[in-house]
Amino acid sequence: MYKKVLVLILTAGLHFQSSTPINADEQESEIERIVSNPLYYHGKEVVVEGEVEKIKYTTSTSGNPYTLFKLHDDEENSIGVYTKGRIPISKGVKVKVMGKFNKEKRYAIFKFKNVIKAKEVEKTG
Repeated sequence: MYKKVLVLILTAGLHFQSSTPINADEQESEIERIVSNPLYYHGKEVVVEGEVEKIKYTTSTSGNPYTLFKLHDDEENSIGVYTKGRIPISKGVKVKVMGKFNKEKRYAIFKFKNVIKAKEVEKTG
């Protein structure tokens, strides 16, 4: 009886390991995965890392300051990021962004695709 249970456990463990993709996701960056499948990630919390480009500081119509920027990975995939306030970053800085992804965001007459509403932005390098 003991041997049968042990064989079942080992078989189940081997099946689980073999059904798990080994390097499929490691070949893609988080940014690439998100922008290649925006519907899947829409409305979900995400964490991405990349290099800052195209920064813009702006103020909403109600007077709230915002920071807008593009974040790109090593393969030049990019995603938009916006956050409340003015964060001290500059072009070329590497950051980690945690926030909610939207495949499309509308603001007044403007429509933005593939953007993250950042809850936290931290420099990584």
